[in-house]
Amino acid sequence: MNTLKLLVAGGLLGWSIAAIAVAQSTPTEDSPSFPALGTMAPAQDGFINDAPPNGDASSDENAPPAPVPPSQAQAGENQSEKEKAGKENESGKEKEEEKPTCRWCTKGKLADPWTLPQGDWLKEHQIVISGWLEGGIYANQWGATRNGPVGLRSIGDGFTMDQAWISVDRKTDTKGCGWDLGGHIDFLWGVDGPQTQCFGDHTFDWGWNTSDEYGFAMPQLYGEVAYNYLKVKVGHFYTPIGYEVVQAPQNFFYSHSYSHTFGEPFTHTGFLASYSSNEKVTFYGGWTDGWDEGFEGRDHGSTFLGGVSINLSDKDTLAWYVSAGYLGDGAAFPGAASGDLYYNCIIYTHKFNDKLSYVFEHDLGSNYDLAFAGEDNQWYEINNYLIYKLNDCWSVAARAEWFQDPQGARVNPGSRGDYTALTAGLNWKPHANVTIRPEIRYDNFDAFPGTTTLPFNNGHASYQLSGGFDAIFTF
Repeated sequence: MNTLKLLVAGGLLGWSIAAIAVAQSTPTEDSPSFPALGTMAPAQDGFINDAPPNGDASSDENAPPAPVPPSQAQAGENQSEKEKAGKENESGKEKEEEKPTCRWCTKGKLADPWTLPQGDWLKEHQIVISGWLEGGIYANQWGATRNGPVGLRSIGDGFTMDQAWISVDRKTDTKGCGWDLGGHIDFLWGVDGPQTQCFGDHTFDWGWNTSDEYGFAMPQLYGEVAYNYLKVKVGHFYTPIGYEVVQAPQNFFYSHSYSHTFGEPFTHTGFLASYSSNEKVTFYGGWTDGWDEGFEGRDHGSTFLGGVSINLSDKDTLAWYVSAGYLGDGAAFPGAASGDLYYNCIIYTHKFNDKLSYVFEHDLGSNYDLAFAGEDNQWYEINNYLIYKLNDCWSVAARAEWFQDPQGARVNPGSRGDYTALTAGLNWKPHANVTIRPEIRYDNFDAFPGTTTLPFNNGHASYQLSGGFDAIFTF
């Protein structure tokens, strides 16, 4: 009953925000385009087509024109061309004048962010070095030192430096013709470092820790080959599965969903091909050595990774991803993943207008025929996001999630039941390179009969109110 109440409340909250936003905003051609927040990790090429729809011609335009004397017609054409040219010049001047020049928020607008200066050699080889610093504080109503299973925000007793991140990137771009080579490297340190190491088989960057909470990680290290419309990345890379990602600047919320933290992989090692001959459809397919494993493959996993993303219209996108096969034999270390796996993820995005967007995500996973004594387990998830962009500097969003862990194998060991979470937050950009993300979150756990292990307040509570904020500086 509590779960039903929370889901109903979440739906009412989301649609209330939608109704208010639609009522108070009238999108125009000059309205700022709303960026996809938190992009699917590899679906970072984005699938939303921002081209404005064509207007319908009025019925009067189809009526035959009245006869006009040739001299008047010629004069009218000359005058019309002059007026048209004048309007185009005025429009160009207005757009030029309206283009922001200040990186500090001014009248709801921001100029382009500052980026690291790139040397001549880097520019010549089209290599870009970038990164960010991100840290914040998150706490709970109980005053406990741990926040429980709040995605990537488990520490509840002080400031944390979450991500000090450096990326080196060389994108491939054949423009549909010929060959190109590229690659990508990510290196980070912080509280999120140990969360994105190769904990699946304890190889590669596993154990690059500087303390109990902090550590280094290299979540991406891959090369890419492109030929015409085909791209193939080979190495260690982030999963394409899911709406949220590890990279802080690409997510709206400071905390993460249950699905992203406990239901989906973070990284893969293997190869992944993508093919897109147009802007409508992109196909993905490849092989990986399981979930969150390094180059050695000590768990001997072998899984297929693939999917498809579709631009249904200029307002709607749909993506489906699947990971299936042999997860591993559990030989890497006691408790390592084993057995067979089937997992799929569906993500649907709708743009109501240039300011308001909605995202729906559904996950289904099954892990069975485990190598050692253990219960086959399944998990299910439904997640909703409603995001409203006020202007370049301010955005507001809500997230409502349901996650079922019937065997208590995914979230909190032994906690069999339904998790629901409601999150509301703001994104404030006082500067083009700075984002501040305050949020408040309520979690509830409905235990299945016979379950005595609770996830919050050090095992003593089935619900929790928590919140916090962080700041991101990009470069």
